[in-house]
Amino acid sequence: MEKTQPFKYALIKNDIVQAIKTKQLNADDKILSEAKLCKKYNVSRITVTRAINELVAEDYLYRIQGKGTFVKGKQLSEGVSQLSSFTKRMKEKKLKLETRVLETASVTMPVKMANFFNLPSDKNVILLKRLRIVDGELLCLSIAYLMPEFFYWTTLEDMEHESLYDLLENKYDFKLGNATQEFEVGYLNEKNAKFLEISSQDPCLKLSLYSTLSDGRPAQFEETYYVGSKYAYQLLLPAPHSFNNVINIEEL
Repeated sequence: MEKTQPFKYALIKNDIVQAIKTKQLNADDKILSEAKLCKKYNVSRITVTRAINELVAEDYLYRIQGKGTFVKGKQLSEGVSQLSSFTKRMKEKKLKLETRVLETASVTMPVKMANFFNLPSDKNVILLKRLRIVDGELLCLSIAYLMPEFFYWTTLEDMEHESLYDLLENKYDFKLGNATQEFEVGYLNEKNAKFLEISSQDPCLKLSLYSTLSDGRPAQFEETYYVGSKYAYQLLLPAPHSFNNVINIEEL
C-alpha cells in the first residue's frame, strides 16, 4: 500500500523546518519569497501563504512588512514582577550581557515625563542612551531620562559595566520606590533604529517606565525598545479565586 503523500503546504513547512534544524537557515536569515516558493514547489500562492502563516504562528519565522520573511532566533522571555535592573535580570538568567553607552547629555525633560510626574517641562534632566546586547544578539535600546539631583554621577561611573540601580542604591544611598510600566508597539527614528540594525518602519515592543524614590520623589523615565522578534514579555494572571480573601471596602 502506497503511503499517503503529505499536503503540499505541509511539505513546504517540513522543508523549511528541516533547513532551520540542520542550520542551513540560521536566525534572521531571509527565506525565499512566496513567489519563488510557488515556483519551486509548483503550487498556488494560497498554499505557500498557509505554510508560512503556520510557521510564523509556531515561532519558526517572523515577517517584516516590505522586507520579507525571516528565521526566528532565540527569544528572550521575561516576566518582571518588581522593579529590578536589567543587568541583574540577565545575570540571574546566566546570559552574557554587553552594554554600550551611546550618549549622555543634559536635555530638556520630555513632555511625557513632565506630565506623568506633574513637573515643569522646562526642567533639564540627564539623558542616558544605552544599547543592550544579550548573548551576542542586539536586543534593545534604552533611552533613560534621569533626575540630575539623584543621578548626577552617571558621567563619572562606568555605565557599560555597572548597574544603574545598584550604584544608585548601594553607592549613592538613594532607595528606589515604586514604578509604573506601560506596554505598546513603538517605532524608532532612523538614527536610533540603526543601532539595532532594523528599519524605522519595523515595530518594536516599547516599554515605558516611570519610577520614584522610596519617598515618592520622581527619579526616572525610561523608554526601552525591544526588537520584536527577539523579546517576549510574560504576565502571570492569578485565577479569580485568588482574590477571595481580599476585603471589599464596600462591604464594610
